[in-house]
Amino acid sequence: MASLLQPVRAVWDFFDFLRQPAVPFVDPALKDKIDSSLLENCKPHHREVVQMVLTDMYGRRKEAIIRLPARMEAYIRDHMLTDDRELLTALTFLQVTVWAVFSAVVQLLLIPREWSYYWVLPHLAVTWGLLAQRFILAMHYAAHRPIFSTKKCGAVATVLNAIPQTLLSNYYGLPAGAYYLHHCVMHHQANNFFPYDISSTMPYDRSNPLHFVIYVLNFMLHTFFYLPFYAVQKRRYQLAAAFAGTFCVYSYVFRALYNWHPAFFLAQFGVSFAIGPIALMLGNYSQHIFVDPASPESNYSLACNHIAAPFNMTTFNDGYHITHHVTSITHWSEMPIHFVKNLDKYEAGGAIIFKEICFDDIFFMVITGEWGLRRLAKKYYVHLTPEHKTESEIVAMFRERLKPIKGETIGAPQKAIFLTNQAFWFAAYLWGFPFAGCVTFLVPVFHVLYLLM
Repeated sequence: MASLLQPVRAVWDFFDFLRQPAVPFVDPALKDKIDSSLLENCKPHHREVVQMVLTDMYGRRKEAIIRLPARMEAYIRDHMLTDDRELLTALTFLQVTVWAVFSAVVQLLLIPREWSYYWVLPHLAVTWGLLAQRFILAMHYAAHRPIFSTKKCGAVATVLNAIPQTLLSNYYGLPAGAYYLHHCVMHHQANNFFPYDISSTMPYDRSNPLHFVIYVLNFMLHTFFYLPFYAVQKRRYQLAAAFAGTFCVYSYVFRALYNWHPAFFLAQFGVSFAIGPIALMLGNYSQHIFVDPASPESNYSLACNHIAAPFNMTTFNDGYHITHHVTSITHWSEMPIHFVKNLDKYEAGGAIIFKEICFDDIFFMVITGEWGLRRLAKKYYVHLTPEHKTESEIVAMFRERLKPIKGETIGAPQKAIFLTNQAFWFAAYLWGFPFAGCVTFLVPVFHVLYLLM
């Protein structure tokens, strides 16, 4: 009987591994490696925080669904990677690549063409339901710290490091060549500051769902032209030229794929072209939803940290977003310890820390109003100070940090770039770029909503 149940147990264990744990826990295999001095040396009022952070430091990692034989993993670590800890990142890219190839083979070779539109459902379920967070965060950290070593494998490493941002990103609605320029160059240098960061949350009433719609539309309509404009302003001419080149290739290939096989394009890239900007901006909006108007330039008050949250185990500790802005080159595995060792700075900086909740849930609670804010304050807010704030005091702080922050206005050159990008979408529609007609329709919608803002 036991032998008959083994396959069932194996399947159960596999899907249990894929799902996020309901409650974060320390991996039993790492229990003996826990640094007890972190608890012994912390201040008494920080002890609860440190205890929760230990689950992120020593939790059961779930980014890599596919694991290779031990010898193969050892070879990759020793002969290809810049750091042994990048194995999980490399495996994450591998599993996305394997799925992309498998999905393409099924749709093009195994399913009759007239039925291939139906493949969009299983493709999106795996691509977005299972792999999206894992891949986007792997690409994010690899953009900051390339994972393949040129010293170990030469030019091959350069190619491998480029694949996530030039090829794989297109499966998630992130155009080839855009991510590094948008995230590492613009977002981190401008640091969520309006109007230089096009994804800044500062000018929006972040408790108003309508403002989120305007925020997403602004990103969708204006990013393609604003990124090279920003690079030129910062005298990063090579980056601007590289993006312009990759964007031209991206536009041509997308149009060609659509004309060749509309069903294949729709399933593999088309739907993601719509989902990607919304998902990316929902994440960024939620990460920077609470911004202190008294110090919007401070890394400690322009974002939040999420500790002991299940999603940290599948997203390379993405919850430590304040920490990432404080030190963007710190390895993802070191962010919890960096947070613990600098708790006094977070306390002094008025940092908002949440527990056991993901970024997107913060957004949905905020837009529900008083009920959501009180639930955040009562159940998920983590106190860093010896004297705890009352629930009403926390809600009042939330409301203050949700208000629009008036700063510099958009200059004439930037407005001209935005209008040119809007005109581009109309030209792209006439040229036959897929979905450009939908984007063109959003231009007047954006202007009407912006007037109502």
